[in-house]
Amino acid sequence: MNRFLWMLGAMALGVSQANAAPKTYGLATVAYNDFEASTTSDSEFAYSLAFGKQIHRQWYAEAGYISLFDYEKNENDNKGDALYLALLGKASGGTGELFYKLGIAKVDVDLSSECSDAGVVTQCRASESIAAGIAGLGFDYYVGLSSMIRLEYVHMTGEDSFSTNMVNVGFRYNFN
Repeated sequence: MNRFLWMLGAMALGVSQANAAPKTYGLATVAYNDFEASTTSDSEFAYSLAFGKQIHRQWYAEAGYISLFDYEKNENDNKGDALYLALLGKASGGTGELFYKLGIAKVDVDLSSECSDAGVVTQCRASESIAAGIAGLGFDYYVGLSSMIRLEYVHMTGEDSFSTNMVNVGFRYNFN
């Protein structure tokens, strides 16, 4: 939750300076997420918030927060979220922008499972930070002068057999 508040604060600071910067945007998405971590795998809905800026006529830099999963199943409480930084290469057209995404992420995973030792069943918790790589492909479709709908596929893979595949649908607002 602290990372989420930190990201909102960073986005708010970026929004206040958006008029001075060329082509900045804010992004909010929801996703269907199929993930696998060291002791668990499941499919859940996820969401993300991001802030991006055009750094070249064909490149964007994007920083964001992703809530990968947060669920309770069979008394096991599992939570995962990530902070990421990515470069997006884009090709603009009359209806939108086709892009690919390459980046890195710091994924925080907190898993709970039942453990047994000598016949005694207890609750075991594992918390770890994982470095992960991001690769994605998507399309931002123009729906207004400064608004776009994003459709995107993202794959993340990292240490300790962590991987996730997400299909995102979101709203992008161009500040200028």
